[in-house]
Amino acid sequence: MSKDQPDQDNPEWTAEDFRRAKPMKDVMPDVVETLKRGPGRPRVANPKQHIGLRLDADVVTWLRRHKGYNALVNAALREKMNEGG
Repeated sequence: MSKDQPDQDNPEWTAEDFRRAKPMKDVMPDVVETLKRGPGRPRVANPKQHIGLRLDADVVTWLRRHKGYNALVNAALREKMNEGG
């Protein structure tokens, strides 16, 4: 497409188009709030911490067969912690 040919899928706006236009914050406020927040997950009050942990290979193999194995390990350790162990 050259400069002489108008873009049929994206025509140039007319004065009437500009008159009818509304701010994005009025049309899609949820999208605007997401954009203000920025990329990534929202911050949490008590974020998880990454640690290094060495485990036996067979334990790791078993864990990885379970979807959400991080939560599984966290729950098992929390249960042991609450027992006073």
